[in-house]
Amino acid sequence: MVDLRLFINPRAALPIYQQLVDQIKSAAASGLFPPGSKLPSVRELAGQLAINANTVARAYSILEDQGVILRKQGVGTFVAERSVHKDISPLKQALNQLLVEAYHLQVTPEELEKLFQEALKRWNKRKEE
Repeated sequence: MVDLRLFINPRAALPIYQQLVDQIKSAAASGLFPPGSKLPSVRELAGQLAINANTVARAYSILEDQGVILRKQGVGTFVAERSVHKDISPLKQALNQLLVEAYHLQVTPEELEKLFQEALKRWNKRKEE
């Protein structure tokens, strides 16, 4: 079982279940939770984080729907292999939101491209470590 180092901020504007979804997706994408890694059960994780089990169940359900995790009845919950289906609509929505924020912050297309390239370099470096 992977050592989950998840941090929940109950005062954050982002709901707790979404904090879990985002952190587990990030850890899986970066290789911190490699495919096949076993995750704690809903009850175990809820106990570790001192949150309601329904909150963890909701996060796991979303992650399963997105193909990030796989639940095997009676065996456990695992990080899935990289998904082969290409539903990029969430990515398009995130990019749209990014462009809206850039517009309101008066970030030029050149500045935005530079920021993206820097982030991509950091991402690739993090995955190599």
